Amino acid sequence: MLDTNEKLPRNLRESNRDNRPSTLLLLAGVVALAFVALPIFYLFRLAKRSDVETLTLLIFRAKTAEIIFTTISLATLVSLFATVLGLTLAWTLHNVKIPRNNLFRALVMIPIAIPSYIYAYCWLSLEALPRGYFSALIVLTLATTPYIILATFSAFSRIDLAQLEVAQTLGDNPLRLFTRVIFPQIRNTILAGSLLVTLYVLSDFGAVSLLGVDTLTRAIQNTYQGSYDRSSAAVLAIILLILSALVIFRENLWRNESYHTITSSSITKAGKKYTQRRVRILASTLIVAYILVALLLPMSLLIQRFVTRERALDLSNLFNVTSSTIVVSAIGAVLAIAISIPLALLSLTGSRLGKFAEWGVFLVHALPGIVMGLALVSFGAQFSFIYQTLILLAIAYSILFLARSVGFISSSISRVPKNLEEISSTLGKNKRETFFRVTLPLALPGILSGALLIFLSAMKELPATLMLRPTGFETLATEIWSSANIFRFSEAAPYALLLVIFAAIPAFLISRPDRQNSNRGEIS
Repeated sequence: MLDTNEKLPRNLRESNRDNRPSTLLLLAGVVALAFVALPIFYLFRLAKRSDVETLTLLIFRAKTAEIIFTTISLATLVSLFATVLGLTLAWTLHNVKIPRNNLFRALVMIPIAIPSYIYAYCWLSLEALPRGYFSALIVLTLATTPYIILATFSAFSRIDLAQLEVAQTLGDNPLRLFTRVIFPQIRNTILAGSLLVTLYVLSDFGAVSLLGVDTLTRAIQNTYQGSYDRSSAAVLAIILLILSALVIFRENLWRNESYHTITSSSITKAGKKYTQRRVRILASTLIVAYILVALLLPMSLLIQRFVTRERALDLSNLFNVTSSTIVVSAIGAVLAIAISIPLALLSLTGSRLGKFAEWGVFLVHALPGIVMGLALVSFGAQFSFIYQTLILLAIAYSILFLARSVGFISSSISRVPKNLEEISSTLGKNKRETFFRVTLPLALPGILSGALLIFLSAMKELPATLMLRPTGFETLATEIWSSANIFRFSEAAPYALLLVIFAAIPAFLISRPDRQNSNRGEIS
């Protein structure tokens, strides 16, 4: 009996053979997946220690239902408001001719470097605004809107303008053009951005704690610290993990139900910009208002608190804390890239293990920092040589932000021209040599972007850092938290200001609005 591959044409048999993951890649992928599964395994192991009575009381009490409802409603509303605001700003910057467009693009992206707890710190430092749910809604919307802007910028640049021109010739007005032609083409990107926002809110700890909002993350931390009951905290963490996984599953279903067809090569054709005076004034007003509220106001508050502080600045401590933040974030970024490369390569093969790796990365992406911290505390307690060490904290960073680096690396590798890899093969190079000599150098810019994104995220990470840091080890995030949590805003200001400045550098390098092509037509 002939092998199934023998029934295929020779070129297809060779293509299938080439796509099969090598033994070395399979081994690296399995090791990476084991690394990813570690926190989930220990989380469920910790939860199993709860007795049935305690478990029933915890899950079915009215307070738990109230906390879950608060968490879900806050995540839903923030995702809705951030998506509408971010989409509006991105469309405005992409389609309206306004002066200093590239400068505005850079300014609307810089708030991505400001973590939610710094927004909450600024909100409270105004000393005229209340704490509570409404404040958390505003703060988290400001903190997450840049993620939507960043995602939709790239989506607008890939719109098939041929379809747009056909709709215009049929007399469609701007609203119908957007709903019938533009939105179907950017829907998947918007859903991906909304997913990121929802997961951000579900995992947020700093802002909701400072503003006094009882969400699952705050309940987990209070349960863990108040009674040192790790098993009950693990049960709440699993509830949060399940909510996050359901959000990912629902978003993937929506994306699979959405499709559109690119009709021609006019995707690369320049579109037209609106130049009417009224439109330009409205657009400029909206953008300036957002920049004032999301960037200039918090920065001015930080500077004001820094200048008017009563205590002298401890430069030695500031330098040590900054160095610690940079070192541990860099180690986490390097570890994440090392784990991400085999997982990204596996996902691109289309194999069963590749699909499993992709879902594993998605599931880990649903792990909030506080859940990761709780799971790795349990893991570290079993191995004293790693407990409360810098490497355990770096491991937490690498797993927490793994999905982001895998996405960057997969996208970068998939864009490498296949003909170059084929030429390498014809010159007698095997897969490993082709990867290191051809694929990796061409994909390196995207890989470095992924590393920058992880570095940025790790610098801002608070709950996992609070739970896993070595004794006496402080980062910029924990110094801000320590002072702001007891309302010593002036003492927190230098650390908050420095964190935003350092985080703004990789944020700008990732978005690079100056790369956008501004040579487009105009609609007068």
